[in-house]
Amino acid sequence: MLKVRLEYVHPWTNHAGMYLARAAGLYQEVGIDPEFASGDFFRGDPAYLLARGECDIALLRLNQLLFHQHDEASLISVAVMNQCQIGGIITNTSTGITRFKDLEGKRVCIPMGVKRLYTELEQAVSKDGGDFSKVITTDPGEWEPDIRSVERGKCDAFINVAWWEPFQGSQPFEQVVTLPFDSIDVAPHHSYYLCVRREFLDRNPQVVQNFVTATERGYRMVREDEQAAVNALQPALCHIDPEVLTVSLRSVLPSWFDSTGRWGTANLSMVRSYTTWMNQHGHLSVPLEQALQSIDNGCITNALLPQSNEPLPSAVSLPEVA
Repeated sequence: MLKVRLEYVHPWTNHAGMYLARAAGLYQEVGIDPEFASGDFFRGDPAYLLARGECDIALLRLNQLLFHQHDEASLISVAVMNQCQIGGIITNTSTGITRFKDLEGKRVCIPMGVKRLYTELEQAVSKDGGDFSKVITTDPGEWEPDIRSVERGKCDAFINVAWWEPFQGSQPFEQVVTLPFDSIDVAPHHSYYLCVRREFLDRNPQVVQNFVTATERGYRMVREDEQAAVNALQPALCHIDPEVLTVSLRSVLPSWFDSTGRWGTANLSMVRSYTTWMNQHGHLSVPLEQALQSIDNGCITNALLPQSNEPLPSAVSLPEVA
């Protein structure tokens, strides 16, 4: 069994390609039996679980990946999930918010007070010609809001995943308003990285490559058969209306493929740019020089993707022990 730790406390439509690959027997064809796991972070976030060997594959953010670079215990990204960031402002038509500047005088909820999101919001409002000092920001603590928070008047807008939380309310989907940070070119970046431990890759390169290949096929299948993807997700998301799954799936699907239609490719230029941006604003988990060196040393690789002709990463050399 191959244990795959998802990045959030439950699966959502961003994982559709993996669930469809499993349902269609694509993993089974290459001798892989994956278990998709999610849950709270009581034992640590997915990066710590992966580093400790409590899972074999995990979906991580760049900061987590850069933090866990320790020779053979290092983590390495073998594919990216999204070609853009997933976050943005979410509201509905009743608030009159149609652009970032309209957030002046409005109550904006920032989940768990994440400082990086605060910086992105400030830059987006300013870039749109607004006065950020007029935006009223609130921190909901451990609770992450969705569109019901706006419907109930708890806030005027909030930051979260622009392809999932907007569709959890009771009003028609047409009343949802989303303002992705990418739409105003604030801190472009890949959202999640499909990662393994270096020692696991060194010992099982074919297993990892088979997993990546089957997963890539799964995401292409989602593009070709939306209903099959919804059906594959529904058992794990039995509490979610299939219409919600469908509209969310249509929203997230374009983010999986690059400009040439390929899944999983990391844009290393964007990775370096985002790393520098995080450092400039105090959000980087390690010193900038160390982070850039890790990237240059191959902590993110496209070599295991089906379309790649890059050589596989060479195994980490370990000292001989007499």
